[in-house]
Formats: sequence, C-alpha cells, structure tokens
Amino acid sequence: MKKISTRLKVIILSVSIFLTTLALITIPVYAWLVGRSITVYAPVDVETSLYIGAGNQEDIKYLSFDGIDSTTEQRYIDYVFCVSGEFVRYYKIQLAFTTNNQFEFGLYRATTKLSEKHPTIEGEVHYVPKTGSSRDPITYYISNIGEIEGVYKNQNGDDLLGIKNTNNEYYKDTYDTYTNVDVNAVPLYWQTNHTINVGQGASFVHYYILRLYLGEKTVNDRESDILCITAKVFSSSN
Repeated sequence: MKKISTRLKVIILSVSIFLTTLALITIPVYAWLVGRSITVYAPVDVETSLYIGAGNQEDIKYLSFDGIDSTTEQRYIDYVFCVSGEFVRYYKIQLAFTTNNQFEFGLYRATTKLSEKHPTIEGEVHYVPKTGSSRDPITYYISNIGEIEGVYKNQNGDDLLGIKNTNNEYYKDTYDTYTNVDVNAVPLYWQTNHTINVGQGASFVHYYILRLYLGEKTVNDRESDILCITAKVFSSSN
C-alpha cells in the first residue's frame, strides 16, 4: 500500500466506506422483504399518438376529392385513407359534414391482400404514391370484415339527412331551442358504433376505403362541400 498514490488511497477508502454502508442498508431491507409479497404495481403512462393519412401512409393532404363526376353510370367513388399511431389500444373513426353535402358515405376496412376464403371482393382502389421513389399503383381491396357501422350522434329525425324531426324541431342536441338555422348548414356528426381494437402492438397502421355515394346528384355544379375525417382514442372496447 505504500506505493499507491494518495488519490488512489482515497478512492479505495471511499469504496470501502460505500460497501460497508450498503451492507448496513441491505441487511434490514432484506429482512423486511422476507415473508412479504409485493402486490402494488404503478402504471407506466405512455404518450399515445394517432394520425390520419392518405394511402401508402402518406400525408393526409394527398387525400383529394377533386374531379368528382356526378354524371357517371357507377354511382359511387372509392377513396383510401389510413389511421396510424403508437401505444393506442382502441379508437373510433368520426366523420363530420353539413347538410349542404349531397353525398352519403360508407366505411370499409381495406387490405392489400385478398383473403383465400374471399378471392374476389367488390371494391378496390388503385392508389398511386405521391412520395418516395416508386410510383407503382398500390391496390387496396375491401376486406371481408364488411362495412363498418356507425351512427349520427346529433340526429333526432328518422330521415338521415332531414332537417326537422317529427316535432318540427331543428336538431335539439345541436341547437337546443334555437330554430333560426340555415337548412343547408346543419352539422352532422357520424361515429363508428364500436371501437377498433388495435391490440398490444406499440405501432400500427390500418387502411380504410371511404365510399362516396353520388345518390341523385347528376349535375356537376361548382358547390364546395367539406368532409372532416377524424380518429379519437378510446380507453375501452365499448
């Protein structure tokens, strides 16, 4: 020890003191734990993230409804979009638009692979990527899950796009007793009946086909319609 520097002596001494102190602490702690079971767990909060995107998990700005032709023989048009996120267990999809919108909508889960049990499925979208090196079209098919059911959250009347209910009142849930409402500006809020179960994975991406029904609209006018698509995190499967 005589040849060891003073600095190293201090380090060795400090380590010795630390080990001695640790032993004094460990013994009573170990004695306290013996015969006891630890049954309290503290949940770890993980920040969730949820996004709406276009096909190929691209930015939502590439989901465009331009060029709708209301004079075509096929009375619907399909569009693909995605919902992606991290650390989300359940979510619901929501649509919002106003009554000046003359279209109706259907929502389907999409897949890029046909099921062996269902080799042909009506409805497919050929999405051309807008970013990346490849511009090869990606085909999305309606999955065998079928149409995703939903409900209008502020609809009182029997008529889906009606303005008044049987009591001649304007959407009580939205306007209460106020009746001076523009019949073309009433908001409609639609939400899936059940939550979509993501599972236990940390990250995910789900693709959907939004079917826009042209209905009785047969004229290509200049009216502008707005459709809002959102996804909301839910904490349970209800």
